Amino acid sequence: MRKYKNDILLIIGCILLASIALILYFTLQKKENLKVAVYFEKELVEYLDLHQDTEILINSVVVKIQNQEVQVISSDCKDQICVHQGRIHYAGQTITCLPQRVFIKIEGSEVDVGI
Repeated sequence: MRKYKNDILLIIGCILLASIALILYFTLQKKENLKVAVYFEKELVEYLDLHQDTEILINSVVVKIQNQEVQVISSDCKDQICVHQGRIHYAGQTITCLPQRVFIKIEGSEVDVGI
């Protein structure tokens, strides 16, 4: 019985340590040099700063940058998946509207996380 108790305590300790590391990783990330790349039919049409609030229209897709987040406000596509994807704000995250052939990606580096 004592052996199982020690195993359980070890597992709980590992889970707590991993949780703390993930929380620190996401809270200490610096959002520097992040840009929003907007592609239409595989061609880069807009390259915007994530820190500058703006709204653009690409092939009937309205893309909004606000509070260092990007989202698709509206689109003429039937299923509205791009609109329901919500906001993105980390490097590497994407939003895609296949019917309108629009692809949005956050590019840049997030450095010095402190872990």
